[in-house]
Amino acid sequence: MRGRRILTLLLLLSLLPLTGCWSRKELNDLALVMALGIDLDPEGYAVTVQVMNPSEAGNQKGASSGSLPVATYKSVGKTVPDALQRMLSLTPRMLYLSHIRVLVFGEALARSGVSNALDYISRDNQLRTDFYLLVAKNAKASTVLEVITPFEHIPANSLYSSILVSHKKWAATGKVTLQQFITELERGGSNPIMSGVQLQGEAADAETTENVRSISPKALIEHAGIAVFKKDKLVGWLGEPLSKTVNYTLNNVDSTAGNVPDPNGGTAGFIVTRADTSMKIRLNEQDKPEFTVRLDIEANLTTVEGTLDLNKPSSIVGIEKNLEKRFDDRFSSDIRMIQQRYNSDIFGFGEALHRQYPHLWKEYREHWEDSFKTVKVQVQSHVVIRRIGSVIQPLRRELEEK
Repeated sequence: MRGRRILTLLLLLSLLPLTGCWSRKELNDLALVMALGIDLDPEGYAVTVQVMNPSEAGNQKGASSGSLPVATYKSVGKTVPDALQRMLSLTPRMLYLSHIRVLVFGEALARSGVSNALDYISRDNQLRTDFYLLVAKNAKASTVLEVITPFEHIPANSLYSSILVSHKKWAATGKVTLQQFITELERGGSNPIMSGVQLQGEAADAETTENVRSISPKALIEHAGIAVFKKDKLVGWLGEPLSKTVNYTLNNVDSTAGNVPDPNGGTAGFIVTRADTSMKIRLNEQDKPEFTVRLDIEANLTTVEGTLDLNKPSSIVGIEKNLEKRFDDRFSSDIRMIQQRYNSDIFGFGEALHRQYPHLWKEYREHWEDSFKTVKVQVQSHVVIRRIGSVIQPLRRELEEK
């Protein structure tokens, strides 16, 4: 009995150093920030936050009290945390940044450099690093965050979901997290990218609930390709074809669709079901590096507009060869264009050279940007058509045979 009392006393004493819920945060005291926007301002930075209204966010039939599921607040400060602190005079609760889904930079800020703004974002232990980075093309970040979107009650969730869907099924957009961007920014031999977004329609229409009360919304947020960075500064934009080339080269393609001429002069539509990319480096006679991008692609036919006889194996082989030529020619041309126009190694060729030839990289490290502009890059693709669908022959061929 005495031993049991002593044990109980020791257990009680061991509880004294424990702090309990000293760091607890009550939900009623917090304003959940779903999206953060940063723009340039003469006084420093103009920061916009999109805050969720919990009482209305789950209401599927419309606002019960006339409120929207989100609200945006803006403030200006010398630094980003300064602007956030000044925002407390406007918000009824403390800003809680751990649930951010997207961070949007205005184009003017992106062109001047994002490293200073990102210093606070990456340093604050309250923030996770798995949210996505975006650049507002030809616009301010605040304009993008004020758009009321259909389907999703919270616009930040709409942006987040559209990035996932478009990147997985379209391959013409970037999917870049804070951690990925900082990694590419800090290591030599590569430059980062971001996904771009832009407003389709008028900003005045985007800010009202009338925008989502019609079958055809007057204003929408659409993806605007990939933003090319040179170190921390935006230097240009890539449209759909070039964005796809970048994602293929970076081995970031899950699935995407396209079309190619068939051997009979018609059009064959396809969908890529698997794409694996590898990079090889060889040294020429002058010990200069030359790169080969190898693409291994599997695809299914989705449509055949013409009279091609799919019963013949040679017809499938012809489509595969046309696809290989299309990939080889277009990707080689796109990579050369990016080399010459932007001189920004967003493909990571320098990093690959560093890994394979670390001693040689020492000679290129200081002037890699100059060398990248003229380095030789070759694309070799191998395409296999796996399925042609449930209908064997094109409908047009069957009609002409009757």
